[in-house]
Amino acid sequence: MFSAFVAHYRLEVRFCNPYSGNEKGSVENAVGFLRRNLMVPPMRAESYGQLSRLLLERCDGLARDSCCPRLPDVPVAEVFDEERAALMPLPSTAFDPVRWESRTADKYGLVDIDSNRYLAGPDSARSRVLAAIRWDTVTLTSPATGELLAEYPRQYGRSRNVEDPALVLPRLAVKPRAWRESSIRPDVPDDIRAWLDSMDEKTLRESLKAIGDACRAAGFDPAMQACGEILRSNRDMGLHADSLTPIALRMRDGEWEYPGGIEEPDLSGYDRFITGTDDGGEER
Repeated sequence: MFSAFVAHYRLEVRFCNPYSGNEKGSVENAVGFLRRNLMVPPMRAESYGQLSRLLLERCDGLARDSCCPRLPDVPVAEVFDEERAALMPLPSTAFDPVRWESRTADKYGLVDIDSNRYLAGPDSARSRVLAAIRWDTVTLTSPATGELLAEYPRQYGRSRNVEDPALVLPRLAVKPRAWRESSIRPDVPDDIRAWLDSMDEKTLRESLKAIGDACRAAGFDPAMQACGEILRSNRDMGLHADSLTPIALRMRDGEWEYPGGIEEPDLSGYDRFITGTDDGGEER
């Protein structure tokens, strides 16, 4: 991976000399300088992307406020701007540090990667799956067609099952009795879970299939929001793919506000015109 990185960015590598403690010490001093100036107090971030942005902002601020050792009156940022003109341009394509592995899914469609199991889907059971393993994601594709099967955040623990609800729900729709013991049941909001628990086998099968279709089209969270809105408005209406999926898509795009119950139109005028009577049966 390091050799590929060096070749991609056309770098010249210079290693420290053996038994030269002073060279190693200068690197340690530079690391200590950055730790003291950038990471004290310890930083907090919601994601690695946000952490990288915060570190870059602090580095830029440090370069503006610090002077170059060889030019005491000139900030480091100005010296770097002058040196930037001599640098080679970056490649048009960013370096992608990825490890490709071919694995065989088990009978449930799960693929073992670094002691964790990722769901490729029931259609991939006992089939070869191509895995692209990056530092933050694991992407599963079909080696025969190149079709994207699933993509997950990479797990660094051990013995975890990582599943996409859109892939699990169709499998549950085939065997709805497994719903109560399924791994994704705790992830479903309480009101929706209680409604599904109360349904008969036929309704549960249809509802799980509809939710699976909505998850595949719009994602798990929008599908759950759509389920909640439909059930709050009319629990007897049930969950059907022809209504659930469009609502989930519009919720994903921020274009939907569920109108709630629809008032029935007043048809008494037609009754009087056709029959000559009103709702009470009195002649007019």
